[in-house]
Amino acid sequence: MVKSSRSITHWRERLSMPKSSRRSSSIRKERASMPELLAAHPAIPLPSIVVGNLTLALAPLRETVSIGPFADCLPPLCSALGVTLPQTFTTIGTMDGVQYTRAAHNQWFATAPEGTGLMSRLTAPCASLAALTNQTDSRVTLTLGGRGARAIAAKLIPIDLHPTVFTPGSTALTLAGHIPVILAFKSDGSAYDFTVFRSFAQSLHHDIHVAMNGGIPNSERV
Repeated sequence: MVKSSRSITHWRERLSMPKSSRRSSSIRKERASMPELLAAHPAIPLPSIVVGNLTLALAPLRETVSIGPFADCLPPLCSALGVTLPQTFTTIGTMDGVQYTRAAHNQWFATAPEGTGLMSRLTAPCASLAALTNQTDSRVTLTLGGRGARAIAAKLIPIDLHPTVFTPGSTALTLAGHIPVILAFKSDGSAYDFTVFRSFAQSLHHDIHVAMNGGIPNSERV
């Protein structure tokens, strides 16, 4: 049986149509899938290690908020917060448990114990005066303490850590080996805090551990 010319013309037109102009029903539909959440992993393999008299530990999590004052707003911001933000690289504490650390040019970190709602507490006084960014999940602090801690830190840190120069309460933006850190000498002189991006925490932990075990030659021995 010979097909009619009308039928042949219809199929020729259909085959010549671009794919995008065909009926949607001819396009195979796939089931939509939702992205899966990444599993939570600890920042470092062990929360605490001890080598001789030295201890390297993951510091308790503190809520951290970055404060960046807007132009010419530093004086009114300090007034609103009820604290004078340090102009040198130091850390100061307040009666309500908040600590303020000079973190960079025109930037400070406010920290407080976990669960204190630091971001909410800062929102009102900083409104229209400063930009706030929650940094709690992006940073990790490792604490190195014990007899000889300064000698171990000096193996990695390229600044003078003598207590007459880097005094208790001092803070420095520096490198630990190749890793950018915020180094703080605790106000009681008992230990050093290395604050680092979370993604660098394991590398920093490894480097400090190696130094504690006598690695990194040609350095001061404990």
